[in-house]
Amino acid sequence: MMAHTVWQDQGYDQFREVARRLASVIQCSDDRSAALHQFTESTRSGELFTELLIEWSSRWFNESGGQQILIGPELFWLLSEPDPRKGIRSQLPGGDGRAEAEPTPGQRGRKLLLVCVLETLAQTQWQQPEPPMEEKIPVLNGVGINGVG
Repeated sequence: MMAHTVWQDQGYDQFREVARRLASVIQCSDDRSAALHQFTESTRSGELFTELLIEWSSRWFNESGGQQILIGPELFWLLSEPDPRKGIRSQLPGGDGRAEAEPTPGQRGRKLLLVCVLETLAQTQWQQPEPPMEEKIPVLNGVGINGVG
């Protein structure tokens, strides 16, 4: 029940602030597309999300010289909420063993944070990095120099 109380205390501004930091971590990654995919996939599982947040929080802390944190403990507590155990529902009267129909506050929070990260990336004009210069083939009047292209 603690997660529900924490959820009520979190505002959209706080999610957007954390999303801004996460978007920065993603954009500074060697492979931005892979980092975004990793983040997106991690939102499906409290455990995977927790591990990724700890890894990225450490990276953010080191890159800021210990001056900033990626995410505060209250929001971390909410977002790292474990997924409900499927076996518990099947033990309840009328339970059929399927996953909960309504998402938990942690699941909803992770999805909200993902939406905020995507919003931030869209506002910062997400673009694929340019290939290194040696991989580009110089083109003159539509024809590659040295007959290549």
